[in-house]
Amino acid sequence: MSILSGNEIQRAVEDGRIAIDPYDVSLINPVSVDLRLGSSVRMYENTPGRGPLDCRDQASLQAYGYSEITDDGLVLWPGHLYLMHTLERVSTHYFVPILDGKSSIGRLGIQVHMTAGFGDPGFDGQYTLEVTTVYPVRVYAGMRFCQMRFHMIAGEVALYDGSYTGEASTG
Repeated sequence: MSILSGNEIQRAVEDGRIAIDPYDVSLINPVSVDLRLGSSVRMYENTPGRGPLDCRDQASLQAYGYSEITDDGLVLWPGHLYLMHTLERVSTHYFVPILDGKSSIGRLGIQVHMTAGFGDPGFDGQYTLEVTTVYPVRVYAGMRFCQMRFHMIAGEVALYDGSYTGEASTG
């Protein structure tokens, strides 16, 4: 399957096949669009006494902390899982969006997502990032953090029909 070029991403935004809000044409790359880091953060921490995350126990899966990234930034620490989000809301009914970390972020030892880099056609919202780091590093809301490419779809499209819609798809 083919990947949209930067010029085709721009055309798709202009004709409504892809929605990116806020949209900044300067974020378009040769085959992707950069997405920036949003300001809300939920955190898990591997601390003594907290106990393990238990897939059958919803209470254990609640993130322990919530924060907003201030103008001074936020230091990410090894041993923590940060649930962050893109600043941009992205939606398309026509393509499969794929989220990847930027190489400049990877060179800082930051992993942008664990497994959820694949989007569904019809999803409309900010993308959740499952962020970890190898080294302590300070990040800032609004910085270029990841990139999204768009793949063509072969066959009939079934649009996203999951639980992350409306308010649940922001932040």
